[in-house]
Amino acid sequence: MFIITVIKLLLIALNIFPSRFTNRRIMFLIYMTNLVTHVMMDEPRFAQPIPNVTVAVGRDANLPCVVEHLGGYKVAWIHIDRQMILTIHRHVISRIPRYSITYTDNTWLLHVNQAHQDDRGYYMCQVNTNPMISQVGYLQVVVPPNILDIESTPSSVAVRENQNINMTCRADGFPTPKIIWRREDGEEIAVEKKKKVLVYDGDVLPLTKVSRNEMGAYLCIATNGVPPSVSKRIILDVEFSPMIWVPNQLVGAPAGTDVTIDCHTEAHPNCFALCWALPLN
Repeated sequence: MFIITVIKLLLIALNIFPSRFTNRRIMFLIYMTNLVTHVMMDEPRFAQPIPNVTVAVGRDANLPCVVEHLGGYKVAWIHIDRQMILTIHRHVISRIPRYSITYTDNTWLLHVNQAHQDDRGYYMCQVNTNPMISQVGYLQVVVPPNILDIESTPSSVAVRENQNINMTCRADGFPTPKIIWRREDGEEIAVEKKKKVLVYDGDVLPLTKVSRNEMGAYLCIATNGVPPSVSKRIILDVEFSPMIWVPNQLVGAPAGTDVTIDCHTEAHPNCFALCWALPLN
């Protein structure tokens, strides 16, 4: 297809398309076609683009650069973001030992072993022709989420009833993790008192005028599409003053028989002592 296009262009340039042919023009056409084809076939060219590669941190990545008709020219790999020459031909220039190069079947394969976050960025494959030719691919290094305990609410926290509390959950990773909250018992979370949700999105879970019904375990879950997801369990204790109620305020029994009087209490933390007293009157 390329040769046909070249022939058409030469025909137009010689002003013989579609006019009559002459031997001299035909010979010149054949010579120019052979010359252009020879030059194009002998000059290095990239057979395919460098693919964008995604790898999890700590795993190995490979970036291929396929060059045809390299001849005596050299191939170099450059990390553009670091402005660092990594390899030239079969030699590793970088002092980072995790980089290496292999060559098979016109493919110059750059190996990045145990990828770090610093390895993320654009990589250029360059051939030292005049002018230089090059192409670029991107290496994406993803990092699974990790909850930052030092920046998050402790695993157990207490608040007085009817007070407000913000529970915080921070996580890092790449891409930036998304934080959701759930109750471990599957109950709804009361947000702003008038709104109840099964799942709450955000780093900070705001609870206002907390009631004893909101006491329990909350799960903070961090996800960013890179497995595994991680979670943290936070126990919320709601403290309230003791409450007493008597199921039967009047109990009757024949003289000389046993009788049981029930008295129920509720408090958090639990009551340590319960005293009975007989009214003086």
